[in-house]
This record gives sequence, C-alpha cells and structure tokens, in this order.
Amino acid sequence: MTFMDGASQSQEPMGEPARPQASAAVQVRGLVKSFGSGETSVTVLKGIDLDVYFGELLLLVGESGGGKTTLLSAIAGILDIDAGDLQVLGTSLTSMSPGTRTKFRGRTMGFIYQQFNLLPALTAAENVSVPLLIQNNRKSEAIERARLMLERVGLGDRTEFLPKNLSGGQQQRVAIARALVNEPQLLVCDEPTAALDGPNGHKIMELIRDVGRASDRCVIVVTHDSRVFQPSHEDSQSVQCLARPRRRDARGLDGPDRRQTDAHADGIDRTAPVPL
Repeated sequence: MTFMDGASQSQEPMGEPARPQASAAVQVRGLVKSFGSGETSVTVLKGIDLDVYFGELLLLVGESGGGKTTLLSAIAGILDIDAGDLQVLGTSLTSMSPGTRTKFRGRTMGFIYQQFNLLPALTAAENVSVPLLIQNNRKSEAIERARLMLERVGLGDRTEFLPKNLSGGQQQRVAIARALVNEPQLLVCDEPTAALDGPNGHKIMELIRDVGRASDRCVIVVTHDSRVFQPSHEDSQSVQCLARPRRRDARGLDGPDRRQTDAHADGIDRTAPVPL
C-alpha cells in the first residue's frame, strides 16, 4: 500500500465541531485488523499509524489485497477493528456504540464505493436525496439539492431515470452525487473513477478535489487510476508520493506546503514516485 498526499493550505476551519488550526481530521493509532480465526486467520492491518489533516486529499495506492479498502472501511466506522484507536473529526470511533457511530457517519461523512449501491426503485434524484432525508431535511428541498448536484456531475437530464435505465458510468456519477450532496466533512472514496471515461473521470476528480480544498474538510481516496494523480493547472494540491518511513514515528517535511503523514503498517512501502 502506498500513501500519497495532496497538500493544501492550513487555515482556521469553520463550523462544528470546533477545531484548532492545522488539526488532524483523522488520527489512527496502532490499528490492527484480522480476518478469519485460528490457523486461517490473516492479519491485514498491522499497527497502522496515520494522521490526515483538514484541507488535505490523501491517496491510498497499492496492489489488490494490500489492505487499502480495509483501512478505509475502518476509518469510516463501517468495519470493527481488533486493536488500536480511531479518532475522526475529534471523536473516538472505537468508544462509540454501533447506533451512535451510524448517526455520526450520516451527519459527517460521505461515501463513494466500488459498488454503486443505488436503490433500484428510486430515481436518480431520489437516490441522491437519501442522505438529506436521513438528516430530516424536507423532501422538496432534498430533491432540489439532489437535482443541482446531479447537474454538477453531468446528469441534469437524467434526474428522473431509474438506475436500470442508466449506464454503469452514469450510475457511478449518481453514487458520487449522493456522497457529495450532504457536504460531508470527511469524504472517503473507494475507486471513485473506475467506471468512468476520461472526461467524466476528470470532472469527478475536480469535484472531489474541491471538497479537499476546504479548510474544514478532508478526503481519503483508494485508487489505481493514474488520472487521479493529475491535478489541474489551477490545483494547489499537487499530489505527491510520500517517502518510506524507516521507523514507526517517521515524519518529514518537504517544502512549505508538503508533509509526510505519520503512517506505518508492518513494512508497507511509501515510495516516491511509484509506477502504476
């Protein structure tokens, strides 16, 4: 697994909960996760330490089966961990009950999955409106905001289509609109551009980067897509690959707007640059 970082300006974030300047949106300490039991047990994450700051875009890149999606799922609070601590937006996920964690996710996070997970009986606009309805927004307002977000992803003329009448790429864009409509503080993305062609892939990455530019938000992306590493000329978040830590607490600085995250996982490499 490779950790790549799109650094941006650190400013005093606004909104709730209150946070100090340049504070970490995500703090992972000693995270361990295994699957199976007994002789068939496989430890996927072995003592991960990671800080992700507000106003950042962090990329997790590596071979399939390296634990990227497992780490992302743990940070998002949808996968229980075996050991360690997870602090997200100043709150400990490991100390939350399942019900409290679910409400916290709905209030603060947006998710883009490899699978679209659209509700087949709902139109595109209705699917996108679901996070807003969960937060008790009025249906008329939720649908209007959903339509506006669908326009931003290039589907303004598909708002009333059912998922079965949309192409795979269009369904992916509906799922992305759903993740962004609630203006989440933490956006987690698992291969967000995998089903998209070149122009639409770049358009979606610009939307994702816009979230990461905000000083009170951050974005974590799992990807194999080299287009993700190609910021626009206006993008100050030029994505870079981080150096491999030689010890668990390794951290370094590389220029005024760049940093190395405090990340480690049983010899997992963070080499620069890496061929993809």
